[in-house]
Amino acid sequence: MLRFQTLGVVSDGKVIILGALLRSKILACTTSRRLSVVDVERGEQLLAYDNCAASGRDRTGLATDPTSPNIAVSVAVNGKGLTLLDLRMPLPLDYVYDLHSSTIRDIVFLESSWPWATSSGVLSTLITAGSDGCCKVCTMDGRILHTFYSGRHLNTVCPTPEPYQGFLSNGFYSVIMSGGDKITSYVPNLGIQESFCENRDKPIWKVRYTSNGSFLYSVCEGGVVRKYRRYPDRHEYLGEVYTHKGDIQDLDISPYDEYLITASKDRTVGVLRLGAPSHGWTDYGELT
Repeated sequence: MLRFQTLGVVSDGKVIILGALLRSKILACTTSRRLSVVDVERGEQLLAYDNCAASGRDRTGLATDPTSPNIAVSVAVNGKGLTLLDLRMPLPLDYVYDLHSSTIRDIVFLESSWPWATSSGVLSTLITAGSDGCCKVCTMDGRILHTFYSGRHLNTVCPTPEPYQGFLSNGFYSVIMSGGDKITSYVPNLGIQESFCENRDKPIWKVRYTSNGSFLYSVCEGGVVRKYRRYPDRHEYLGEVYTHKGDIQDLDISPYDEYLITASKDRTVGVLRLGAPSHGWTDYGELT
């Protein structure tokens, strides 16, 4: 089974805006501030954590630790802190209060080779994106390792997937992409290096790289999916991939780039078959 790190779902009763697929389980935040663990095959709720997540009526972050799949992090009830969970335990593991002064829109685990991760002496570090444009690199217990600002308004953050500076010999810096009123790229020790916007003043809700970092996909208000090619010094806009009838709640790509999946307010899930990792045909379909 494909293992997507995040997934958005729209249902008739409640809007579930962010989730994480853990092999055969989905972890999802709902409008009732509940964080539920659902069995994919049977559709049954296996576990629920009440009053520990921000309301699904607002876009917030949720992530699972790629090195420890039982560990998950959601945005706390007030929208400004974090809730840490061990899915083997019936109660939340810990809370981090008021990490940001604004609502946390996105959470991503940082690959362990990045400089802040190695200097912190811990295995797992996070990047959090606040709606006020502030990004923070922090540990699971809330220690802030680095802070940078990336635009006036921010909804999503995404680091390049390769080991830190792994492609530097070919001229590719490891960057942290963020999206809000525009898309920007941040390079550690150099700052903001690039800023671009093809979304016609519509908010960008999610950006994600393919597994090798060669392509970047974005979704913005209006349900448009866009594609960019990554070069050593820039990202080139390649055009629109497809469009939903409503705003896209979430976007993710399978680990080996076979599929791109989107979830929209129009109550559909878009599935784009990207083909095999190095070759293959493409196709598009929607699950309603």
